[in-house]
Amino acid sequence: MNILSIDANNWVAQGLSALMTSQHDQVLTCVSISDARRILTYQCVDILVVELKTEEDNIEAIYDFLRLTQILYPQIRVVIFTEITDAALLNFFVNTLSSITLLKKSSSLASIKRFFILPMESVTKTPRRNAVASLSPQEFKMLKWFSQYSSQQEIAFKLRLNNKTISHYKRSIYTKLYCKNNVHFHDCLKRYGFNSMD
Repeated sequence: MNILSIDANNWVAQGLSALMTSQHDQVLTCVSISDARRILTYQCVDILVVELKTEEDNIEAIYDFLRLTQILYPQIRVVIFTEITDAALLNFFVNTLSSITLLKKSSSLASIKRFFILPMESVTKTPRRNAVASLSPQEFKMLKWFSQYSSQQEIAFKLRLNNKTISHYKRSIYTKLYCKNNVHFHDCLKRYGFNSMD
C-alpha cells in the first residue's frame, strides 16, 4: 500500500510509518499541494492523507486539489485529518467530495490503524452530520470574496450581483458557522487560510 501524506509538520507521516505492517507499504511525504501533484503524476498511490490546512495552502486550494484528484484518480481513498470543528464546513467537504473520510487529529492511533487496514470496499463515505446545515458550494466560494473585500458593495460590484444577494450569503454563512459578529467571522476566515486584506 502506498500512502501519500501532504504534511507540513511531518507528524502524520511519522504516525503512519508506525502503522505500516508490511515491508512493501510505503509512506510518501510532501509539504504542499504542488509537490503532491508531481508525486501523483509519477507514483501509484492508494491513499491520500491531507490536513485541511497546511503551511502553504489554504482550505480553498485543498478543496480544489481534492476535487481534481478524485476526477483524475478515482481509485485513491482520501483521508482528511483536521482540528476544524465547524460542522457546516466539514459537511461541505463530505457532501461535495466522494469517498472521503474525515478523522480528527485527536483520534487514537488504534482507530486510525483500523481505517488503514480496511479493504477499500468496506470504507464508506463519512455520513453527513444531519444536525447542522452544510455550506453550499456558492457560500464556500463567497468565503474568499468576504476575506478580500471590506464591503458587500465591492463584492456585489465585482461579481455583478445585487447587494441584497451578497447580504443573504453573508447572513447564511454567519448562521451556519455560528459567527456572532464580523470579528469572529474574519477569525474563522483566517483559520481557514484566507488572507484577509487588513
